[in-house]
Amino acid sequence: MRRLPVLAVAIATLAACSPEAGESNEAAHAPQEAITPSGEPAPDAFSATAWRALAADGARYTTYLDADGTYRDLRNGDPWQTGKWSHADSPQGRLLCFTPDHDNGVERCWEPGRMSDGAMRAESETGHSIELERVEYSLPPEVDEEPS
Repeated sequence: MRRLPVLAVAIATLAACSPEAGESNEAAHAPQEAITPSGEPAPDAFSATAWRALAADGARYTTYLDADGTYRDLRNGDPWQTGKWSHADSPQGRLLCFTPDHDNGVERCWEPGRMSDGAMRAESETGHSIELERVEYSLPPEVDEEPS
């Protein structure tokens, strides 16, 4: 099974291929409700934030965007995927991009929408739309270094 960032669905998790390519991950992880376009603008900074998406199959994906430019995805609370993230202006607008450690490092970008009641809609380069709920950010667990 492919693993992609939640925001990249949740981001297939966050969706690897368009539905025409025969992939079913996007449909399986599609959000269940829509957000109205009104509300406050998307955050200017995503560093040290966390976002949750609920998949159609009931799985909960949470993506933590760490300050060092890495992300951590959890599926139902269990580690799912890691990689690098970036947020920058592009000719398409302000994009939030993910490059997973797996999946040959293919970058996938999302255009964040406006915030409404703690939630935000994001649209992929292929037009796939997901709903993200802002949740409490937590630092990654400390890794004990082995003695040298």
